Amino acid sequence: MAIRTKRVIETFLAGDLRHAESAQTRPLCLTLPPKPDVTASDKPPVRIFLGTEAFQFRAERTFVWSIERVRDPARTYEIYLMKDFTGFERRLWLTGFTNYRFLIPELAGGRGRAIYNDADQIYLHDPAELFDLDMGDAGVLSINDRDTSVMLIDCEKMIDLWNGQTARKVGNRELEKRMRDAGLWGDLDNGWNARDAEYVPGESHLVHYTTIHSQPWRPTPQDFVYRDNPAGEIWASIEREADAAGFQVFGPRHPTPDFAARASQRRFETPPASRLADFKRLIDDAGAESMAYYGYDRPESLYALGDTPRIIARPESLADGAEREPVDIVAADGLAQLPDPDVAWVLDSLFAQARRAVIVAVTMDDSAHRATPADQIWWYQQLEAAGRRAPTRHWRLVVRKPRLGRRPKVWRWSGGALLSTTPRVWALLHYKTGHRSQTLGLAETLGWQVERKEVARAPLRYGLAMARDILGMGSAAWPGDLKAPWPDVVVASGWLPAIAARAISQRSGAASRLVLMGRRGGRVGESQDIAVVCRHFRLPPNPRQIETILPPNKVAPSQLAAARERWPDLFSSAAERRIVWLVGGDNAQHALDAETAGELTGRVQAQADAAGGELAVLTSRRTRTEAAEAIRQRLASASTFVPWEPAEQGDNPYLGYLAAADILVVTGESESMIAEAVATGKPVYIAPLPEAKPNLRRRIADWVVTQAEHDRFNARGSRRPQEGLQYACARLVDRRVLLPRRDMAALHEALVTHGVARLLGGELESWSPPAWHETEWLAQRIRAMLRLPDPEGRVVDVDAEPIAAVRAG
Repeated sequence: MAIRTKRVIETFLAGDLRHAESAQTRPLCLTLPPKPDVTASDKPPVRIFLGTEAFQFRAERTFVWSIERVRDPARTYEIYLMKDFTGFERRLWLTGFTNYRFLIPELAGGRGRAIYNDADQIYLHDPAELFDLDMGDAGVLSINDRDTSVMLIDCEKMIDLWNGQTARKVGNRELEKRMRDAGLWGDLDNGWNARDAEYVPGESHLVHYTTIHSQPWRPTPQDFVYRDNPAGEIWASIEREADAAGFQVFGPRHPTPDFAARASQRRFETPPASRLADFKRLIDDAGAESMAYYGYDRPESLYALGDTPRIIARPESLADGAEREPVDIVAADGLAQLPDPDVAWVLDSLFAQARRAVIVAVTMDDSAHRATPADQIWWYQQLEAAGRRAPTRHWRLVVRKPRLGRRPKVWRWSGGALLSTTPRVWALLHYKTGHRSQTLGLAETLGWQVERKEVARAPLRYGLAMARDILGMGSAAWPGDLKAPWPDVVVASGWLPAIAARAISQRSGAASRLVLMGRRGGRVGESQDIAVVCRHFRLPPNPRQIETILPPNKVAPSQLAAARERWPDLFSSAAERRIVWLVGGDNAQHALDAETAGELTGRVQAQADAAGGELAVLTSRRTRTEAAEAIRQRLASASTFVPWEPAEQGDNPYLGYLAAADILVVTGESESMIAEAVATGKPVYIAPLPEAKPNLRRRIADWVVTQAEHDRFNARGSRRPQEGLQYACARLVDRRVLLPRRDMAALHEALVTHGVARLLGGELESWSPPAWHETEWLAQRIRAMLRLPDPEGRVVDVDAEPIAAVRAG
């Protein structure tokens, strides 16, 4: 009940801002006529009534395209979109269309047949096969008598039970009961409603993404923490087909019936200076020479932009479908006045005219006559979807929410291709060696100009800077000389650099895009930023999240060659095998005490002796003093002990030992050390460390993660939506407040499976593993997600390879 309670409270406090107040009494009808190159069928039109709402605009479009893919080309299909009907009390509905299905017999005039579908479904077989089924004496066919999410309805038989009055006044469970009591239900083959994991290739006619928090298009991320869906790629592939075909449910030559009337209600007005400033910022950033403006600002006000836009027009002028003169930048506002189904094609028209960039400014309309949801996430999703269909264009979105007696609340996003093909990159460097290595390794592999920015170990300074920003008292520069001109891309690893990165994004007006690495880098949420995490972190998925096996690092053949020349005499010339043991230490999940350190040292030393090798041991910042001393005491006199020293206190030969080693042994708690070891292409043995006794925070985190992953099931066996405790805990994990344990055993197993490492056993053997390099693949993925060419001028399709592909070689 948590989501329903939240929505009820929202509607009582501010009204139902998620739905347009269209006062709709009839559904919008989309007709798919017979295709022109076939003889029309004499069979009746296939009537489909679709329960939908504004937040399902991507699902709605993909649903219609799924029918277009499989339909009988000789037959007519009528698809009726049921959304935002007047007279319904929706506050207790989990979706915005729950009871509309019971209105269908009346909408159909009490005649003939009709199919009902939810928007979260796609057809794999022609719906005419369902429409033409023998119904016998039944008034409704569905997969069971308590699931009406897919139905074939005999409207004449059902109109007395299901009509406008009962649909508005009676709950859905009671209406289903009345159907059963009247003996009007009939069984439908399960293939017409395969829910999530029930999908069977070749047998399922329709896939239903009924688990709300695993719907691939993530319609309401403000309500759920989304997971992967086992059938998600089917939906995604159909949406990509619709993108490639340029398909929209409505368009400039066939807008919604209310389009012209809604748009013409607006008059030209004097724009606020802040909106003009947003337009001017993009013009300056892009260096544009020509611009078009669509909106309701007074033309004379636009002189503040410098050069007057070449084209000034109302958005409704786009409905003529004419080809327009291309310009560098297209700016638009007032789109909140358009009917929500028209927003997608209007945005497509704006992107088609722009050569370089589009900026959309939205003032959220919360009046009783609004045409679009008063929700910033919905607008972000619209721009993100339109930008994905026009991947070579840059876009920016500014959403303002007026507030009584206070400054408006403002959200800013940028997306699509970066404005510069040679971006400036800032690498925010953490004081921890592992984070620094990850940041520099990735930033330099991207192939662009990199500026190193030190992030000092001064959380109080950054905390005060954050507080000043929140209060509107921030200075021109952040700590660490982080000031304009801002970079195009920021690369950061660790929680403190991530905080600084977010401040940079905010101060740049979201023009700087962030690449945040690691568990503590934080979530990217609904943004065009990019998160890089390891698979064994077990974090919730996100479309902007790239999963790797190991974190990026700086170890490459060129660095190893340079280190070999710099430190040529680390081992004696008589050594037959040079064995290097990299020792980590304590962290929140693992412990290396003196006893364990001593026992491991004895094993490694004995195996090194048996292999005829010379052993060198390097400790790290996390190695306890007593553990280091235990290692020193158990080493043979011929072995070398290299204690850790801060970088500023000496010339660290770490890379030299990696370059000189014939065999590497690594303690298993550190992803960074393992990543650097396997990048050498040398035999690597992993020595797992024991789990540390969990402290109070760890025990609380374990409990929260367990609750977040604990699903509840309804009577049909489907997963219930996240609610209550499960939702609260899932949100804590999603926001990185509390984290799952790293599954280090799974990481070790993956590396062993791919032949690049082995677990420490009874002896040290030599073999020839491939060098493990994910950093170049990762950089390629990031360039693709930023829609930029790589250093060799190639542009990689972001969907060409699966995220978490393995790169060894």
